[in-house]
Amino acid sequence: MAKESYNDLIFQLGDLARDILPGKPNCPRSMERVYRAEEVLEARREELAVLEAEMNDEDVAYQEYLVQHEDECAAQREITGRFKRAVDAVEGKVKGLRKTLDTRRADLRYAVAGLKKIEAKLADLEMDTQDPVKLDAARQNLKKNRIAQMRLAREVEDWESQLATALTPTPGQPGGAGILAHKRLIELEDAAAEQKRTHDERMAELDQAIAAKEEESKGAEDYLDQALFLLGEEVYAQRIGEAQLASFYPRLDRAQ
Repeated sequence: MAKESYNDLIFQLGDLARDILPGKPNCPRSMERVYRAEEVLEARREELAVLEAEMNDEDVAYQEYLVQHEDECAAQREITGRFKRAVDAVEGKVKGLRKTLDTRRADLRYAVAGLKKIEAKLADLEMDTQDPVKLDAARQNLKKNRIAQMRLAREVEDWESQLATALTPTPGQPGGAGILAHKRLIELEDAAAEQKRTHDERMAELDQAIAAKEEESKGAEDYLDQALFLLGEEVYAQRIGEAQLASFYPRLDRAQ
């Protein structure tokens, strides 16, 4: 018969002691460590469950948005189909404008992301150094980039205004309903692209947060295992006179 493992038996003893000793006068002091470990583990698991529920809700909401988006697009495409000649004509005029606008919007997103990084670097620098020259240079760089971003944002607004004007038919213009439907389709397309970016970014953030929380939960589980092991050692050292626990003592004597 294979010799039983001391570590396994001690852990089993601690796990059993956790169930039968709480509230009894002979409960070891190390039980408090087990209680604390359980509280930490429960908190981590609850936080993980919240994050997982949030990720699920985010995905459900996005799928619902896609269904609504497609329904509205289908309705607008039905209208544009009835005024194809007018829609094709206006699209030919605004194609270049839309391409430029897409490029400038991408530039603006890049600038916004870059500005956040510069702000974070300045915050770190302000914590790490008192060098007035470095701090002034960093603040001037931030100011320059903020101004550049504001100019780019105004430029994007101007291009958006030009596109909206080009896609607004004059009163009585033939195919006006089709042109307005085409304009709405473009708005829906832009909104869907932005919604996807936001959704993807949020899902990535949640995925990272869940991975980190899973690591924390694993650490909490390990700490609880250690607490149960130490409880088992204390129970064994004291040879607490509980029948269920006492059955482990001779087995542990032999395992040592």
